Amino acid sequence: MKSSTLVATCVLAASTLAALPASARQMHANINYERYLAEIDDIETITQEWKAKFMDEVTTNNWLPPQSEERSAEDADEDLRQRIFMSKQDVLEAQAANPNANFSIMSPFSALTKEEFSSKVLNSFVRGNKTNTPAPPTPASKRALRQQDAYTFTSMQDMINALMKSVQEQMGGTWTIGTVKPATDSIANEGDTSTNNQNPWNQHINTPAPIPVTAAPRMPAPTPAPTPAPTPAPTPAPTPTTRAPVVEPLTKQPTKPVQTEKSTVSNANSVDWSASRCMSPVQSQGQCGSCWAFASVAAVESLQCIKGGQKGINKYSEQQLVGCDSQNMGCGGGAPVYAFEYIQQHGLCAESAYPYISSNGGSVGCSASCSKSQTGITGYEHLDDGDEAGLVEALKSQPVVVAVASGNAAWKQYAGGVMSSCETTQVDHAVLVVGYDDTTFKVRNSWGENWGEAGYVRMARSSSGMGTCGMLTDMSRPKM
Repeated sequence: MKSSTLVATCVLAASTLAALPASARQMHANINYERYLAEIDDIETITQEWKAKFMDEVTTNNWLPPQSEERSAEDADEDLRQRIFMSKQDVLEAQAANPNANFSIMSPFSALTKEEFSSKVLNSFVRGNKTNTPAPPTPASKRALRQQDAYTFTSMQDMINALMKSVQEQMGGTWTIGTVKPATDSIANEGDTSTNNQNPWNQHINTPAPIPVTAAPRMPAPTPAPTPAPTPAPTPAPTPTTRAPVVEPLTKQPTKPVQTEKSTVSNANSVDWSASRCMSPVQSQGQCGSCWAFASVAAVESLQCIKGGQKGINKYSEQQLVGCDSQNMGCGGGAPVYAFEYIQQHGLCAESAYPYISSNGGSVGCSASCSKSQTGITGYEHLDDGDEAGLVEALKSQPVVVAVASGNAAWKQYAGGVMSSCETTQVDHAVLVVGYDDTTFKVRNSWGENWGEAGYVRMARSSSGMGTCGMLTDMSRPKM
């Protein structure tokens, strides 16, 4: 009896090995290889389905793992199968932590490990602590900034302080917040003029508040007596109606509005600006770390439409910010409030005149050939950290840009439902909150319509701490 059992076991093992691909071998240290071998037939079927659905998209956006010319086609196929298997484990991990959400292997990021996902796509919301001051970055070096020893990004507060210190040192120590030089496409020590008298991110620094100057930075001038700013008229909150909120129209309509058939969905307990005519279609940033540009432009487009009572949005150029906003770092990341300052000072070109071409993450210079239009924004407002009630109140009048911690399995494999937990806490990605109800916030992402709920994610509301995935850590909105 024992002899026959041993023979049967050996035959089974031999048949299993014969069925494996010739290139089958462990290629990833973190893989449960025995389990992978047991599921290899199912994984092959899933891999082929994933390739049919996403391969064109991930190739266009360079959301693929590193390739080696020395690797055979068989090895490449085996590597992809093992990656899909590991992403299947990521799905199980995220599902266990988020029982009210859905996660799927059918995500455009399933060919990436979590580590690759974080470094390849999500280093776009810059937060920094610069320990020394290197030479100003050129456009060609923007993407490498996060790898330089001089930059160890840990908080948005420190990044802003560091950038301001660098600019001040290069201009002879005369630069103050609120007065900056016009931006160019050359180096990052030149910025824009903002009407904000102080940067909200500096509210925790134990240094004297900066005093705005009224003349050129190198010409000392007496500080004028402060003039009380006029109190802006309140913006009506959205109400249940089949039309977008209507207030005073802008004097300029710089680009041709994108017509939609949507209408604002709102009631006493909820708002959804994505269901209004004042929201452009979801886009994809590709491999470029330009989430800050997409979130900022979408916020400005929507606010202009809401304030002007327009029948459609004026679609503006994200590429202009990526290539021309020298306070930020292009595909190397950026801060939405700096984007708002640039837009206020310089205006924006239409997307049709300056289309997005940075999906592959490469550096692209600034083009001055398009005609810029003023958007009407007059500055920005930074919401208090952790203030969920303040976010809700702001959403009644417009969408709000926030930062989230997205370098984790939940964001990598999200397919729908309500996300309530993230395994990481460091915010690394800028998105646009477009609505809320009693239990959730609705968030617009910039990873294309094949991710999440047609490009959106619902996140659980939390009145304590910094919210789900840190979404209450850094919040801002343009003013008009």
